[in-house]
Amino acid sequence: MNSSQEKQQRFLALFQPVQTNLERYVLALTGNREIGRDVVAETVLIAYERFETLRVPTAFLSFLFTIATRVHRQHVRVAKRTEPIGEEQLEQLFDPGLMPDVAADIGAVYRALGKLPKKQREAVVLFEIMGVPMKEIVEIQGGTLTAVKVRISRGRKRLSELLGVEGGERSEDIVVDRREARPDGSKVDETGIYSIGVKP
Repeated sequence: MNSSQEKQQRFLALFQPVQTNLERYVLALTGNREIGRDVVAETVLIAYERFETLRVPTAFLSFLFTIATRVHRQHVRVAKRTEPIGEEQLEQLFDPGLMPDVAADIGAVYRALGKLPKKQREAVVLFEIMGVPMKEIVEIQGGTLTAVKVRISRGRKRLSELLGVEGGERSEDIVVDRREARPDGSKVDETGIYSIGVKP
């Protein structure tokens, strides 16, 4: 086995277990399945090219999120807007067995996320939906831990206003809950949200 084949195998061994996490994160940022595919594809390409710079395999998902965040920002600068998530895209987010009223509530959350300022949306999605620790969000977004906490707090408050929820301090009141991490590092929401089907 040559070095190129070995690199590909090592990359895929890390990527495949967390692929759906990356896809869901990107869809929550873009609100658009087609744009999401482009962002995921570009993220995977860049991650593979820079794979040798990854020193700690357990940091691979944060490595992907960092690249995806930067790629998305570049797309936003070009497009000047993020398209609102549509019904077809929302259907891709839900487990087919999910109750219609629960699916409608989650759909409202994702639409509201699209109305948040860019960095607030990133921080809320990373922390509340993807379960990324705040210290890792600092590494992904840049800035300080205090700045990340402020983004999450303000994002929660704004989501509460958009969704007509009183308060906004308790994230589970307005954003889907998270189960414990699977052995492969991926996470499944209590509400049954699963892969968006974006393929790199």
